[in-house]
Amino acid sequence: MKTLDIYDEKKLAHQLQIQRRLSWDLETRIDWSKGVDLSKPLLPLDRDNILFPEANAEQRLVISQLMGLIVAATISQLEQVANDLKGPAWERVLDRFPVNPEMRALGEQFYAEEAKHAVAFGRYIDMFAVALGVEPADLKALLPQADNGLQKKIYALNSLAGGMAVWWLIAAVEEESLVIYRYMDPVRAKIDPLYWQLHRAHFEEELRHKSYASLMLQMFEEFSGVTTTLLFKKLDFVLAECLNLTWTLNELVKAKGFRRFKHHHPFFATLSGLIDVLGRRNFLGVLYRLLTSAPYISNTLHLSEHQHVKELLQRFGALQAPLPSRDTRRVVCVV
Repeated sequence: MKTLDIYDEKKLAHQLQIQRRLSWDLETRIDWSKGVDLSKPLLPLDRDNILFPEANAEQRLVISQLMGLIVAATISQLEQVANDLKGPAWERVLDRFPVNPEMRALGEQFYAEEAKHAVAFGRYIDMFAVALGVEPADLKALLPQADNGLQKKIYALNSLAGGMAVWWLIAAVEEESLVIYRYMDPVRAKIDPLYWQLHRAHFEEELRHKSYASLMLQMFEEFSGVTTTLLFKKLDFVLAECLNLTWTLNELVKAKGFRRFKHHHPFFATLSGLIDVLGRRNFLGVLYRLLTSAPYISNTLHLSEHQHVKELLQRFGALQAPLPSRDTRRVVCVV
C-alpha cells in the first residue's frame, strides 16, 4: 500500500484538500428518516452463525442484529477514545516534534471525522433501541463501552511516557472498519438500508484518512531518541493488542444482561434463549472459537492480521502478542 510521507508537504496538502472536499455532513449524507428495519439483518454471518451452527432463521436474524449493534458500539467507542486521547497522543506529540503545518491540519481533519463517526454510530444504536421499545442508555449499557475505562488510562499514560500504543490501535481499527464493509458489500441489498448507508459513508472517509496513523508512527520513529524508540517500538503494539483483547472479551460478557429485557420485545426473548444455550457450552471452547473463527470478533481480537498492519509491524520492527492463529472462513449473508 502507498503511504504518505511526513516530509512531502505538497502531497499532505493535496490529501487534506481531498478530505475536506469529500467530507460528508452527518445530517444530510445519512437519511435518518429511513428508520431501522427490524426485519433485516445488519451483518452477514459465517456458516456457523458465529457460535450457533444449529440456529434457525429467527435466531440467525437476531445474531446478525446483535453483532451489528456490537460492531456499531465498538466503532463509536473506539473512535471516541481516539478523540478523548487527542491531548496526550497527538497535541503533545506534535508539540515535541518539528512537524509542518500540513501534518497538523490533517490531524485536525482526522479527529473531526472520527468524532463525527462516533456520533453517527451512536445515533443508530439509539434508533435501534427506540425500535425495540427500550431506553437508548439501557441498550448502550449492554454493548461495548470505553468510558473512563482502565484501558484508556493506560493508553494515556503510555502516550505521556512517549509511547505510541494508541496509534497502533487506531491503525488496526481503521483497517477493521474496511474489512467489515467488504463483508457487507456483496449482500448490501439484504441488509437494513440505514445501517448499510452508515457503513458506506464511514468506509469512504476511513479509506481516505487511514494513512494518518502511519504518518504518526513514522514521525515517532524519525524524531524520538534511540532508547525511547527501541523500547516503545518493540512493546507498544503488544500493549495495544493485549489491551484490546481484554477490553473486547470483557465487554462481550455484558451480553448476558440482555436477558432482563426478554419480555420487552421478541428480539430480546430470542437473544435470551441463545445466551442460555451458550451458557451450557464449554467456556474454553467458546473462548477458542471467539479467538479463532468468529467473524468480526476474531478479526477485532487479532490486530496484527490486517495486511496494512502487518506491513507497519515489519516496517517498524514491532513485536506482537502470541495469539492462536485465526481460521479465516467464508462469510455468507443471513437470509
